Amino acid sequence: MRRTAPLALSSLLLIALAACGTERYDTSNVAPRAGPWSASYSCADGGTLKVRFESDHVVIRTGDGEQLILPLQTSDSVRLYATNRHSLQQSGDQAIWAVGSGRPVACKA
Repeated sequence: MRRTAPLALSSLLLIALAACGTERYDTSNVAPRAGPWSASYSCADGGTLKVRFESDHVVIRTGDGEQLILPLQTSDSVRLYATNRHSLQQSGDQAIWAVGSGRPVACKA
């Protein structure tokens, strides 16, 4: 009986991990804290964003200290970085920041 319990627990853990692998996720807990910031944005709602642009993603620190990594979705004249919860559209010194289903906010560097 003792040998089947660890095997059953291991099987349940693998099934749970496999189920999680197909969903998009936010990366707010894994954003690197090193490196210089490329821009600082002031937003119309009074919020601020510090942003570091990388080749295929952007690292963002919000005014309340939350850090995020948003992958690049499009690289047209307006660049879109997004996860399932956050998005940043950037063109020149203008940006639009959105969180969840909340109203998008205009920001300026």
